[in-house]
Amino acid sequence: MLKGNLKLTRLALGTVFFLVSLIIYSYYTYTAINNDVIRSIDNRLLNAATSVKYILGNDYHDKVAQEISFSSYQNKADQLSALANDLNIDYLYSMVLIDENVYFTASSYTQDDQNNGKVTQFLDLYPEATPITMAAFLSTAPIFETSTAHRGHSKTVYIPHLAKNGRTYITAADISVDKISNALKTDLYQSMFHFCCVIIILLIVYTLYYSGVRRSLMSDHASGFENHIALEKRLKKSNEHHLQIAIILVNEIDNISRFFGTKTADEVMKKLLTHFKQQARLHARIYRIATNKLAILTDKETPFDELYSIIQSHNKNTPFITDPFIYITLNAGVARGNKSLLLKNAHIALLQSKQGDQSIVNYCEAINDAKSLYLYNVEIAKEIREAFDAHRVVPYFQPVINTHTDEVIRYDCSPRIVTSQGEILTPDTFANALNRLRMNGMLTHALFTQCVSRFRKSAICWELTLCAENIADPTIYDHIAYELHRYPNPENITISILESQVISHYYEIKSFIAMVKSKGAKVVMHCWGNEFINTLNTLKVEVDGIKLDGAITKQLLNDANTSLFISYITDIAQQLELELVVEAVESDTVAELLSQLNVTLMQGSFLGKPTPHVTDFKKAMN
Repeated sequence: MLKGNLKLTRLALGTVFFLVSLIIYSYYTYTAINNDVIRSIDNRLLNAATSVKYILGNDYHDKVAQEISFSSYQNKADQLSALANDLNIDYLYSMVLIDENVYFTASSYTQDDQNNGKVTQFLDLYPEATPITMAAFLSTAPIFETSTAHRGHSKTVYIPHLAKNGRTYITAADISVDKISNALKTDLYQSMFHFCCVIIILLIVYTLYYSGVRRSLMSDHASGFENHIALEKRLKKSNEHHLQIAIILVNEIDNISRFFGTKTADEVMKKLLTHFKQQARLHARIYRIATNKLAILTDKETPFDELYSIIQSHNKNTPFITDPFIYITLNAGVARGNKSLLLKNAHIALLQSKQGDQSIVNYCEAINDAKSLYLYNVEIAKEIREAFDAHRVVPYFQPVINTHTDEVIRYDCSPRIVTSQGEILTPDTFANALNRLRMNGMLTHALFTQCVSRFRKSAICWELTLCAENIADPTIYDHIAYELHRYPNPENITISILESQVISHYYEIKSFIAMVKSKGAKVVMHCWGNEFINTLNTLKVEVDGIKLDGAITKQLLNDANTSLFISYITDIAQQLELELVVEAVESDTVAELLSQLNVTLMQGSFLGKPTPHVTDFKKAMN
């Protein structure tokens, strides 16, 4: 009840704000109209008073010193009265100043003046002359005055003129204040009528709009699925106090939107939502709760494994759409329990999934595993620090083979950590801990230094992958620049950069590429296939080659679209005259398929495993 009243209060406040705004606008409009009416009346008075001069003639006031005949005066009075009647002006007249007294020299009259014998005659004294009236004789511009005289409460304009004999006279026009008030009242009534009409129309529109918005607010227009508002409403109104939810993050949506536009990004989300809807049970509800997030809401009895299988039904190594080729990866957080804490807990689990190496994290399991995870992180962090202190961080080398000539074109360098017990740790074991310890820079420095020292006096070509954080680090940047400058054969060195980080660190990477190429070394871009063409265009094809990630290669045997995608990349690489290296070639079958797709440069365990020493290699051909 309280929440319902709160909604009504918000609606009432919005309505009051709207009405107040409308009243203010109406008042402003009424004021503007009033000003226009007053301005119109003033212009009418000015035109009427100016017309008096032309009715009287240029020489009329030259004769004022003499006696003007009654018939001549009456003729002018009749003309002025007719003009005043046509212009809806009360009086038109002229006056002169003689011995500090003001006298009429001509004046219109009304029917009441005739009936009551109050028609103004030639040189009748004007006893109600005010200081403003007297000032009009000394002015050079029209003067307005509102006063009460024997002719009633009226507004008057005085226009000074100079007769040929040098005498100053004024022509004037009066309009009663009542007429002005009536005109303003008419405008007020019209404004009120328009205001009421607008209120009625807007109330109708507001009612229709509110009912439409109330429906549209519950859905995402791009996909047609319910949105976060509908989800929150569902949670609040559900009679079940315990539910289960999975919040799924599509990592590439922002980049897809940036490169291909929001329409393509929405198409990806709609297809993914439809996919999950087909996988989910009837009572599971699917929501798009953000640009790059969706939610699957189920009852608490739904097994976690079932929800897990729904999420895992998306294959991240298969192109999600093929025009253009786009891959997407997902992270998910699952929570079960009290509906008031459901979204919060699911977002916490999603954050853990994003920061860790698990694509799906169950909030309950994450809480239970927190202690053991903490202990593991402490242990691995200790091993990493000790390895750096004891110089037990070593490079391993895997050959990149030209399968047409069986020639090793270079060796790909990757890190290994040797523990105090002699165990060899691979990068997937310590990568997350290394990131949290912010020791990526130290690792890059150590590997680059060891490779430079090992191969300086040889003709061996080698490659090292750098992340954006290393490139943006001035210390690492300067160290690499210095070593490349001193290296006798910099053309034997290849630096690999990660495609996914190019846009977020555009200027740093662009500057780094320019520096590396100026020293004579090569640059390749490590691609996952999402937007590499746009990235190449962004960099204006400043790289020398493309390295296709092994996650794509592993799908080659199971997905026909992967073959199309690799063939597409091969064509692009040939058009741009870039070398193409494909990772994770782990069988003869994969190698043969890649050869059929015109891929010649390969790397993988089938061709040669990473070893701590560079050895002569010759691929056995069957």
